[in-house]
Amino acid sequence: MHEFSLASNILERALAIAHEHGDKPIRRVTLEIGALQEVAVEALLFAFDASKTDTLAQNAQLEWMEIPARVECEHCGRLYEPEGPIWVCPACQGHGGTALQGDEFLIASLELED
Repeated sequence: MHEFSLASNILERALAIAHEHGDKPIRRVTLEIGALQEVAVEALLFAFDASKTDTLAQNAQLEWMEIPARVECEHCGRLYEPEGPIWVCPACQGHGGTALQGDEFLIASLELED
């Protein structure tokens, strides 16, 4: 399950930031997760909770914002939000395109204790 790897990477980065700020405990980690990442968020939350024990993040909450997918049709140039893994332009019925948004996976903010 790749969510455990993602959780480990999130925790590692969050702990590095906390260390840079005087080893302050982490209160909240907020992620931006693009819809195209197809992350199982419940599994990610479980993995994060399982990984944070006995760290500066042991009481941290993991929150996320889903970033919707936006695609530019390679045939007609229309911007649209795909409705599944196969991208079909609603204007010209063309397949494929270029993802302009929705493949993000990043720490948007980190809140530390005072």
